[in-house]
Amino acid sequence: AMGFKGTKAEKKVHYDKKMCELLQQYERVLICAADNVGSKQMQGIRKGLRPDSVVLMGKNTMMKRTIRIYCEKTGDTQWLNLIPLLVVSLCFCCLYLPASVC
Repeated sequence: AMGFKGTKAEKKVHYDKKMCELLQQYERVLICAADNVGSKQMQGIRKGLRPDSVVLMGKNTMMKRTIRIYCEKTGDTQWLNLIPLLVVSLCFCCLYLPASVC
């Protein structure tokens, strides 16, 4: 499916909802630098991680905002530790991994 089509405000709401669902659903997140990664390579990475993991791209400010809002709403403050890491072009990978892997 292509990206969500809508106004800027609608896109933000859609992104917030999606990211909040991922923060609720997954226990682990892998943050990867995504500078100089082509769209074809990114597509390959997404395919390779399916069905157990999800790749979410977004602007750092939007990710930070969504994490803060999510933590305020839920009281689940563990995710606040990610905020200082969101500084360059990043990829937010939500991973489903057995505890033995980490």
